[in-house]
Amino acid sequence: MTKTFDWDHFAERHKPEWTAWLKANHGKPVTEAEYIEAYRAQRSADTRPNKAVRYATAKLRSAYRNLQEDFGFFV
Repeated sequence: MTKTFDWDHFAERHKPEWTAWLKANHGKPVTEAEYIEAYRAQRSADTRPNKAVRYATAKLRSAYRNLQEDFGFFV
């Protein structure tokens, strides 16, 4: 059984660009590599101190897997 994804809560906690990307692609068959590449691309444009640190690949894989398994994204 999939959980309900709270878009409003997500939008409060993440950049508008990332929220827009996830909304546009959550129903498409996005691979793990495409998800990681998209996250790093939008994250690298962030020039604020301590905010441009990229997540470790293992953490991004876990986030992808959780979105897929818990919320039914990327199928």
